[in-house]
Amino acid sequence: MASYADSAEEDLEVNATICEGNSCSRMFSAEQIPEIVALFEEADEDGGGGLDMEEFCVLFERSYPSVKKEELKVLHMQIDTNCDGTVDLGELLDFLIAKGNASAGLDFKRPFPKPVEFIPVGHYKEIVRVIFRPFEDIEPDHGFRGLNETRTYQRGQYISVSSDGALTFWTDSCTNPFTIPLYVKENALPFSHHKKMCVKDMLYIQELKQLAISTSDRELLFYNCTEIPSLCSVNHSLILEEIIVNTMNYWSNGTKAMFSFGDVKGFLTVFISYNVKKNGLFNRDAFQKISLQDYPTVYVSNLLNNHSQDFLCLKVSIFSDICSQIQYFPVLNSFAICGSLSKTMVLAALPNPPKTTFSKAIFKSRGDEEFFTCVEYSPSAEVLLTGGTDGLLRLWLPHKKDSCQKSLVGHVRPITNIVVNRMDRTVITLSDDKIVCVWSLKRLECRQSIQIQGMRPARISSMFYNILNNDLVLANTDLLKYFGRGTDVFKETLTSHDKPLCNALYHSIYKKVVSVCQKGEATVWDVLTGMAVMQFEVTPYGGHTAIAFDIPQRRLITVSKDGKLKLWNFINGLLLEDFPVTLPSEVTGIVCMDDSVFVSGRNSNRIFVLDMEGYDNRFLEHDYLDDICSMDVHETTLLAASCNGNIVMWDVGSREVLYWLNGSQSPRTCMTPIRGRTGCLPVGKKHKEETGRKHTDVNTGPIVLCLKTREVNVHTATLLTSADGFINAWSVKSKGGLLGKFRAVNDEDAIITTMSTDVNEKILLTGDSTGMICQWDIQRFGFKEQAKTGPFEHINGWRVSLCPPPLLGTWQSHLSGVVNVQFDSDCQIIITAGSDCNIQLWKNTGDHIGLFGKDEWDADANKTAQKERRPVSAGKGNCQLPFKYFRPENKLKKKQEDNLYDKIDELLFLPRDDLTDDEMDRMYRRLMKIQPSIDSVNEKFKQQSIRSAQQCASVVQKEAEHTSKVQLPNSKSSFKPHPPQSPLIRGETAHPCLKKPGSKNGRVIKYQNKHTLQGMVLTPRPPDIVPSKQRFELTKKLRFPPAFL
Repeated sequence: MASYADSAEEDLEVNATICEGNSCSRMFSAEQIPEIVALFEEADEDGGGGLDMEEFCVLFERSYPSVKKEELKVLHMQIDTNCDGTVDLGELLDFLIAKGNASAGLDFKRPFPKPVEFIPVGHYKEIVRVIFRPFEDIEPDHGFRGLNETRTYQRGQYISVSSDGALTFWTDSCTNPFTIPLYVKENALPFSHHKKMCVKDMLYIQELKQLAISTSDRELLFYNCTEIPSLCSVNHSLILEEIIVNTMNYWSNGTKAMFSFGDVKGFLTVFISYNVKKNGLFNRDAFQKISLQDYPTVYVSNLLNNHSQDFLCLKVSIFSDICSQIQYFPVLNSFAICGSLSKTMVLAALPNPPKTTFSKAIFKSRGDEEFFTCVEYSPSAEVLLTGGTDGLLRLWLPHKKDSCQKSLVGHVRPITNIVVNRMDRTVITLSDDKIVCVWSLKRLECRQSIQIQGMRPARISSMFYNILNNDLVLANTDLLKYFGRGTDVFKETLTSHDKPLCNALYHSIYKKVVSVCQKGEATVWDVLTGMAVMQFEVTPYGGHTAIAFDIPQRRLITVSKDGKLKLWNFINGLLLEDFPVTLPSEVTGIVCMDDSVFVSGRNSNRIFVLDMEGYDNRFLEHDYLDDICSMDVHETTLLAASCNGNIVMWDVGSREVLYWLNGSQSPRTCMTPIRGRTGCLPVGKKHKEETGRKHTDVNTGPIVLCLKTREVNVHTATLLTSADGFINAWSVKSKGGLLGKFRAVNDEDAIITTMSTDVNEKILLTGDSTGMICQWDIQRFGFKEQAKTGPFEHINGWRVSLCPPPLLGTWQSHLSGVVNVQFDSDCQIIITAGSDCNIQLWKNTGDHIGLFGKDEWDADANKTAQKERRPVSAGKGNCQLPFKYFRPENKLKKKQEDNLYDKIDELLFLPRDDLTDDEMDRMYRRLMKIQPSIDSVNEKFKQQSIRSAQQCASVVQKEAEHTSKVQLPNSKSSFKPHPPQSPLIRGETAHPCLKKPGSKNGRVIKYQNKHTLQGMVLTPRPPDIVPSKQRFELTKKLRFPPAFL
């Protein structure tokens, strides 16, 4: 046992945190392992090799008196991996190691947690280089930054160039591309032949705001680069005589600048400007004007021969190979050059003036191996990093060229690119099999491995790492962008999960939330802080995953798209058991009772009854169920709801059907004339699913919720169901039935997607498809005496009370449907999960605390600060409906009038320049069918119809003079309005052609005279609308289609 503890000390050095948010977090450090071993051996009185709950608490209460006994009980349950009730030392050490390994893979510890963003470009040729041009001249802060630190996102442009000369400008979000074909000359004649261009490399000179582009034409072109891409033009060029530039490099400290390039003959050429902002990059005295070009040019030979105190030009032969990469390291004052054969790397140190000779250190590969495909330098670790064709990342000391110090394994194919982030002390590598690895320079291990998907099969030709914003851009003929953490913009985009949530459960003992999304990942969140403490994969297939806790709440039950039921220890992410039974691919309900698990699935009338011991697996079927969408249990009764509205109740012990309910057919609890079916479930046989309703992110069918603390009798509702936005309260006895119902949604098309109660079942929480959360006081709801309070609805002679329980509060919690809503054990905070990928935490007053995975908080402080909220019981007498059910006639009429004026405003005053003749024709017909009213014209109509202050004053004066002569709209008037159902036609009656519908191809067609206004008399206008002259000016703005002119 002691030897096992010794081997685990190194792993525990970093991962020695157990219970976040309490005093247990200071227990079990690596130095205490020998002491813990001795304590375990001493406390194991019965010699069984493990400690039960009581022995465990006695042991650590003596060693850690500051830790509460309740916390130790929770800790014992967490460490008990196999859930057998005892903890041994092996389980403790395994728990710490497994927990550390699982937490190391959390998204908040990954530099690139977000899914990749694919940007289609559509180039025929590969993109050879991608760079970032910031709008502000900002030097990167090379000081170390932690993962939790946030810096300001730097705005700018991404610029890419393809090998055929297509230069494209992008926004910093890689949108709105603007492409400039560099192969098209500005002074070229129309229809002239364009010479093909082969671009080798590109870089950006920040101080001069210029782009340097090398081509196979033995000419380096320098383009003016501003925020306006259309102004990009050639500023000057560098003629290379007999060489071709293959790679370039630029470095600057704001004043001194170095521009260098390597050619295909193995030469390195360096141009140094000691004041680049004042004097530029090259000596202007060496420039000359060529008559064939519109821009000045300079030969490399002239620059090498013209030295001055402001400029220095050097050229040196590196090796007899093509220079494939050049990197300048200011700390070493040296250039590192790799060749295309990857056999050697040369570290060439710059000479100190007045010397002009480089000192070179040659690093060679061993035997036939190739160690140097690319190179970088880490100032913090003071090592050179090289990638080899064998996939190893090697670390070299600059002054030791004979052997590498360490080799890191992470790739299996040749490494093509290496970049170093000095701010976060990380290294990013790319191999030609499209795998990106992110390494930690401190621990020398791979923190994240990304398999690039979604790109075309071509190799990745360019990788750019934006150190300012921690963005990674990859390119071949298209672009891929990884949005890295560390900026304020990234923090605003954070969600709890990358994909919509399937469900979220609150664990009252551990104070944790367990959630699973359609990506197939389960995450454990600490309610006290909002941070993720564990993450593990429950299925590699993704899709919908149903989850539930077992009866003791020690294990997590999952059923994923593959139909496999699995048991997990969600504290450390270990898979405990995988059942051999295959279930439906979309499970809608998991219910536990004793040693059995009941599982229901979409498009099926079968309920699977699985024995946790694996001995007796059975199923239940009934003809009244066709698509089970919800289940719950009450004592020994199992209730299942189907999408057709039927609710069937079984006695679990006898497997007999007791009753069935359907509020749309009968308000009574009915005995079913059809018996249910049961049978043995074959092991390993795949369940045959029927085609039917498609999956939705939220539950759109009826939901059943049992009130387990209430006594089951005729006069008490122990079952709540949701249907069509209503909550129904049922008594599930033979002479019982529907005791009450109320509308629980405000939007007309909204439906209830989830509901739950507090532990005392005094408050009901509901969430709907629009993201709204409601709290209802149900202490007196669903009882016979309360059912006597009106208003009422009579259903087949059964009087049902529509009086709702008191609404304690309602608020918008998510942008889309709510997946789950739950109280904590103290009824002080509320956890909500939505299909918008977020999990939110709220106070019971509706105040927002934070979003899991984005915000951090102290839940204990929030509980102390807020006032205790006690539910207000429903009183007798008149009740107020919180949401619309009966609409008063006058309010409905007013709403119709508002819609009328809105339609007129829309048709009259919105711009119509983009409409076709057919669209104008349809809009004119809609205008002719609007039904008028004799009430006053909407004030909005007046404000939009009067275009100037003078017209407004004139209208107000005329209306004031006319008011005294006009009777009120409610009084009798000689003005006769149009009949309520007649179309709006100018004239005394509607045109006869409109009353004679015809038929064509099975559709009813109404014919209308082309000259609708011809020969008709306009009816008098109502007295309180806009004067006729102004109305005539308004009607002229309406554009009629040609058919009516």
